[in-house]
Amino acid sequence: MELKKHLFAVLAVLLAITTLTGFGMPGTALAENGADYQPVTLENFNRTVEFTKKPERVVILTLNSAEIVAALGEADSIVGIARNANVVEEVLPEYYDALKDKAFPEEINSGIPTLEGMLSLSPDLVIANSYYFNAPQIFGSMEDYEANNVQFYITEGSYVADCTIENTYNDILNIGAIFGKKDQAEALVQDMKTRLEAISTKVAGKEPLPVMSFDSFDEDGFFVAGGTGLAQNLIELAGGKNAFADTDKQFPKVNIEEIIARNPEVIAIHAYSAYGDADTQEKINKLLNTAELSEVPAVKNNKIITVPLFQVNPSLQNVNYAEALAAAMYPELFE
Repeated sequence: MELKKHLFAVLAVLLAITTLTGFGMPGTALAENGADYQPVTLENFNRTVEFTKKPERVVILTLNSAEIVAALGEADSIVGIARNANVVEEVLPEYYDALKDKAFPEEINSGIPTLEGMLSLSPDLVIANSYYFNAPQIFGSMEDYEANNVQFYITEGSYVADCTIENTYNDILNIGAIFGKKDQAEALVQDMKTRLEAISTKVAGKEPLPVMSFDSFDEDGFFVAGGTGLAQNLIELAGGKNAFADTDKQFPKVNIEEIIARNPEVIAIHAYSAYGDADTQEKINKLLNTAELSEVPAVKNNKIITVPLFQVNPSLQNVNYAEALAAAMYPELFE
């Protein structure tokens, strides 16, 4: 497994800057499309941003955020989606038709999107993960976009140091406010909370089982979810305990001996769909063909599941990951 696959995913989820999220004082303005719009002010990515009209041309650099926009009923505003490590078939079925023709235009999908390619789509809003600004010589700076009247919303899950599902909720609510869809956003968040409460009720009283959330590997070790970040939080919400919760990185590299010592009962493999089924099978083979791991309970008892990377990154589908993991740990409760 190439290390660059792991680094790509980690950069997409991480980067440590904390922020506060909030809404400004509401007012009423007449948007250019003639609809009443409530202006909103947000603290986002260490800056204050104000939206005085509903976005009309939106470029989204992750399918996870595009799915949120579609769930709010605003897919028609999207003029382009970047690929990252996902495929459009991973979005929830009810939003596939709305997004399939918006996904992966050439202008922003031949490597890192360039400033020129982004501006060629004439966006008034870009929703992105923070790591794109690590390559300003290609992607451009925030100032470059502001000079062309392009606003940004940066997803919290990509820059808050120890993000949890609360940051996913914040992104849904913030994007909802930007589009004037506060009620719809609140309903989406409430649905996620209700489903998580159902998991909690089912697993109440069960001894949390040790889980290894397995992202990728190289010749020196395995990259797993560590003690900070969303995967750690989702394992706990599923009723398990992260076998590597005592590590201080989101995706530390561990060796075979450390896995044996932690003795995970369940292993959840992150499936990089953009790399095809072979990528996932390679990870499965690595577990099954490493003789030293044969007595680890998850391997011995074939308690290995695969979960799309889509569900591990901040998204509407975070609860899907928790549900799948809970069912793998306690199948008798989810029959």
